[in-house]
Amino acid sequence: MTQKVIIKLFIDRNDQRSRTKAFKIAVSQPGVESAAIKEGESYELEVVGEHIDAVILTNCLRKKLGNVELISVGPIDDDNDNDNTVSTNSNANPQPNIYSYYPDFGAPQYQVYEVRDPNPECCSIM
Repeated sequence: MTQKVIIKLFIDRNDQRSRTKAFKIAVSQPGVESAAIKEGESYELEVVGEHIDAVILTNCLRKKLGNVELISVGPIDDDNDNDNTVSTNSNANPQPNIYSYYPDFGAPQYQVYEVRDPNPECCSIM
């Protein structure tokens, strides 16, 4: 599933070095396909990829850049793809999902042995 992560960067506007660091950190994470910085009131790093761990990415950016805020994580909205999949899925009968909530471990089986004393008349204390 392709997802989009948006992270707010609190860096100086004239600091090209911090922007380069942010790009290098973002692209080095596994699953990242693209990264872009949007300029506005503050810089927002937009990262797109498959199975991106946003928490690890944010923590790596905090270690190198300082103050960073995770804004949103979510799937990419493809309007054309979603319309086609919704129309094909609505006609098909959905399969019921059957889940077992309780694991089937069973009770452990122990073998029981009876040990008898060969001399029942003797006292074991003396």
